Amino acid sequence: MQIGRNRQYPIPNTDRKHLSMIELAPRHKIGLPVENPILIAGGMIGYGEAIHRGLDLSKVGAAVVGPISRSSRRGGDPPRMAETSGGFVLETGLQNRGIQAVMKKFARIWRRLGCPVIAQIVDDDPEDAAFTARRLMGVEGLMGLELLVAEETSAHRLVELIAAIRWENDLPLWVKLPLAKAAEMASAATGAEVDALVIGRPPQGALLNPQNVLIRGALYGPLTFAPMLATLSEVSRLNLPIPLIACGGIHTAGQARQALHAGAAAIQLDSVIWVEPGSAMKIQRFLTSL
Repeated sequence: MQIGRNRQYPIPNTDRKHLSMIELAPRHKIGLPVENPILIAGGMIGYGEAIHRGLDLSKVGAAVVGPISRSSRRGGDPPRMAETSGGFVLETGLQNRGIQAVMKKFARIWRRLGCPVIAQIVDDDPEDAAFTARRLMGVEGLMGLELLVAEETSAHRLVELIAAIRWENDLPLWVKLPLAKAAEMASAATGAEVDALVIGRPPQGALLNPQNVLIRGALYGPLTFAPMLATLSEVSRLNLPIPLIACGGIHTAGQARQALHAGAAAIQLDSVIWVEPGSAMKIQRFLTSL
């Protein structure tokens, strides 16, 4: 059975004994091939220094490090998290050290992580995004970039951000679209010549913590899988000429397979890496055994 809808790039076939290389930047001059469709989402392993016990990066297709912005971000005030059955809300405020500190303290470890490394840019101003992209140019071990798009970003601003990054850095570029606007913005991003679309940035939610403080932030966990899959299917029906990468609520091998069947060329694992780091290897073994 052929998995996915688009036919312009290699798609994982879960009926084969082994997965072939998957190209996640087919329109790029050098491409971004990965050995399997299991990717680690941005924020899950920090800048590569926060690899959880049980997670073997040599067994995954690629890992996204970050978030990274031009200037450091303090992040949201605590408390930041509230839980519910099947998920949690987390507000980090995209806390990060800024590109200068990241380059000084962490960039040197990327070449030793054992898999292709993608740096996640979170600047929402084109000038800032260009600065960050320029500093990331030529870093050893860095194979691509991912732009994390804010919920309030317009299609016009998205095109400006993509152009600014492209001007300063010629690495393959993925764009991680907000789940609520992914179908609306997918064509604009594709027209701006990005190399893959990640579907998508977690939706926003709110929950009360045990102290009855209302926490607003990104919603993670298995309960986000169904809305992610619906959006992925909607974007897949657009038949865009670039790969789609599924991200959101994938906690089991069965969910991973559903995402591939719905049109994804690869999947990004997010909160499951915190809950059960070894799940990445379990899912990879499941897919290769079919």
